[in-house]
Amino acid sequence: MENPAQKADPNMTARPSIPAKMGASGIDILVMDGADTLVFIDPPSYKPTWSMQPHSATSIPHRIQSKSLLSTESPYFTKLFEPKKQARIIKRRDLEGKLPDGIRYAIDLTPPSTDDEAVAFTTELSCPLGIRSWARAIQRWGLPSRCVGGRDEDDHNLPSEYSESRHRMGIVHVLQALGGVSPLLDTACKLWTFFALAKVFGVARQGSIKVEILTWIYESTNSRLIEIYPEITYRIACGIQCDYLCQDSFCVLVGEEALLRLSSADKGPRLQWPERTFHGRVREPLDDEDRQRVEYASQSFMEYVIDQFIQLAGTEMHWILQLPAFQNILRHTTDNCEGCTFATSLTSKLKSYVRGHIVSTLAKPAITWAARTTRYIDFDDYPSRTFLNSYDEMRFSERIISKTFWQTLKFENHNDRFAFPDQEICNTTVADLGRHLYPFQAQTDAKIEHIEFNDLLFEINQYNSHADGASSRFGFRKIAGATLFEPRGPIPKTPTTDIFNPAHFFQDVRSYITDMGEVLGNGSRHGANFLVTDTLTCLTESEMKFLPLWAGGNDDGSGGVFTDQGIPNLETGGFSTPGPAIHTGSTVPSVTSFSDITTSGFESTVQGASHRATGGYWTDIMSINSEGYFIADEKHAATSSEAQADTDIYSLTLEVSDDDLDDCFETDSEDNNTVIMDSSVEKTSERLEYMGLGVEAFPE
Repeated sequence: MENPAQKADPNMTARPSIPAKMGASGIDILVMDGADTLVFIDPPSYKPTWSMQPHSATSIPHRIQSKSLLSTESPYFTKLFEPKKQARIIKRRDLEGKLPDGIRYAIDLTPPSTDDEAVAFTTELSCPLGIRSWARAIQRWGLPSRCVGGRDEDDHNLPSEYSESRHRMGIVHVLQALGGVSPLLDTACKLWTFFALAKVFGVARQGSIKVEILTWIYESTNSRLIEIYPEITYRIACGIQCDYLCQDSFCVLVGEEALLRLSSADKGPRLQWPERTFHGRVREPLDDEDRQRVEYASQSFMEYVIDQFIQLAGTEMHWILQLPAFQNILRHTTDNCEGCTFATSLTSKLKSYVRGHIVSTLAKPAITWAARTTRYIDFDDYPSRTFLNSYDEMRFSERIISKTFWQTLKFENHNDRFAFPDQEICNTTVADLGRHLYPFQAQTDAKIEHIEFNDLLFEINQYNSHADGASSRFGFRKIAGATLFEPRGPIPKTPTTDIFNPAHFFQDVRSYITDMGEVLGNGSRHGANFLVTDTLTCLTESEMKFLPLWAGGNDDGSGGVFTDQGIPNLETGGFSTPGPAIHTGSTVPSVTSFSDITTSGFESTVQGASHRATGGYWTDIMSINSEGYFIADEKHAATSSEAQADTDIYSLTLEVSDDDLDDCFETDSEDNNTVIMDSSVEKTSERLEYMGLGVEAFPE
């Protein structure tokens, strides 16, 4: 994974040098050129004396420049330099009239030992379990020793959650970074303490602090932390307000949650936030607000992935009509033979043949892709042996959100002859792949059939003979195990030929599927290539919008980004609470979450249905018959077909004339993007309420 931290930071300026001396405690004693401030960080046993003689080496004050702290505009540091605060500490330290030459200020950063401030520090600085155990993976992941090769207290077992000595060292590390010296963050606990202290001091967003943290996280294989403990890196990203670290972590969290939602879709409401992901990763804690972001985004992402699969292998398969090799058939039906039954029959057969290949790949047993390409399977720690075989444990509808499926489909070596569906799924439909999910229920016409190769060639040759009586017939022969199409004679070269070339068609199909697998199999951010994560991480703007503004999202703190989605009913598998910044007075405990997607979970109001959904799934409600547009259903009958209202990377762009629209629709809604067929408005509303995608159908 690339290291974004190496990019130039606009907040970084030239750093002065700070000579450092090692005290008896092993903590650097800072001596900055032009220092005007003494910084006291006393050990726990320190007792002030009435002389300048230090009680111990650890009580020797550091010497820094006040501007390194004041320039941060941190309220915490600014308060330390207020006249009253200065008078108090100078008196307590017996420094009245005794300050060394050039020294104007004295501040005390000694960790508090009593009262609420001490509790707050301890809570913030307590290291999560994932941080404390990260060094154990140094051999497994090949972690860089400069990041995890140091030592912490209790190193023989696990470092303690909180350490006073680590606390004091962390303060020095913050002073170093602000003063222009890179601190030695050679353990994960030191990194977390450095981050947590910077947050408490109000300087976590300073360029000098962010660079040290991001350099550590993105240091070669250390970036595996984002996949193994995304909750931790997400919290760090929010603390320092780093957009790309936040997005990388969010992608992993949302993909994992989307798979959990799919796997529990027909199992009733979920009463607690699962402690493990589907693949067995132990989840670290997240604030309620951030859990809700993940819930809302995972709902949207799940719908997006289902939509992509149904577009690919569902009833319509519009993308096939968009392929260059198919344009001859479109031209034939538009210019020469409208309603051509030969074209209708061939189109249906081609769809069934390609669909069979896609579904047979989906149904094929497989080792999880990441386990095939890495050596990091462990007996106990994630990813473990259960991760190895987790793909086979998934239902077909769950596999579509796995990278294993899309990578397998992308690299499938099928030559010209595609894979056949197994007997188990032959003579079924795409609807049977996920009947507990509403979007699949509309795909009853998307048949999964065993199409014999000879039958397909017969349809191709029959159409070609009709389109051009002088055209050659296509046959095939096997060379080294590969099945190759061959024309039996010359193919017409005229630009207007309507001949269908199967070799070109299957080449186009392969290219399209490969491109689609590339898009879905990769992360949202260029360079964010995850090695272990098997759930898809290709979040779109519809998911990223739930992030705060600084992270590239649309959440401005008002809660509007959540209310626009509609609030799922808790009784039908909704979310734990309406969403961040939406205050309803709910008393639902934070550990409770009803974020399951049952069949009823897809049932929503008109506000919660999307216009794109009407084009993608509700095929009997919308239909566009456009110029140059030919579609065949699965029953070999020439019909008009729906066109998708929204365009995306896989949608077919259609040019629709006003006359076409007038012919097809009796009633136009006030929204130019929405049309209602001749069924009643009441009936249409009922269908919308039953339809389930949880996103807006008819924009206001």
